[in-house]
Amino acid sequence: MICEYSETTFEEIYDLWNEGLWPNRVSKIESRSSLSWDAELWEGYGNISITKQKDTIWKYEPTFWAAKSDGKLIGVNSGFKTNDNIYRSRGLYVSPEHRGHRVSNMLLKLTINSAKQEECRIIWTMPRKSALPAYESVGFRKIGGWIDEGVEFGPNCIAINEIL
Repeated sequence: MICEYSETTFEEIYDLWNEGLWPNRVSKIESRSSLSWDAELWEGYGNISITKQKDTIWKYEPTFWAAKSDGKLIGVNSGFKTNDNIYRSRGLYVSPEHRGHRVSNMLLKLTINSAKQEECRIIWTMPRKSALPAYESVGFRKIGGWIDEGVEFGPNCIAINEIL
């Protein structure tokens, strides 16, 4: 399978997120998530809790990545800063018929590259149990336990990749 990877827009990936990644989602799908993880608390105190930062999410522009095969959108991911030197990977999805071809691997590498270009030192994410191996394949590691409370499509965990 030949894939083309390119930067794209929220509007282009929205349907794949809505129908594939988060079907029947209760909360509105936005270009960014208000969930934030504080690396300083983790580094100093081992805290892995998530908070909502509704005001700061609009401070940083997200980047969206698309994987296409024969012109059809088959995979997506996004990334954005959650503070000045912390980046989040969000919304990794590859259509079921295209899994197992390292599409997620490439989408994650592009997202990590965006974090590096924006001079971030850590990239974090909240993968589902089923997606964690894809993240681990590019250097993420799970920290803390599984999160079921307050998430629509859990269980999720926090996984980080220290990139700088």
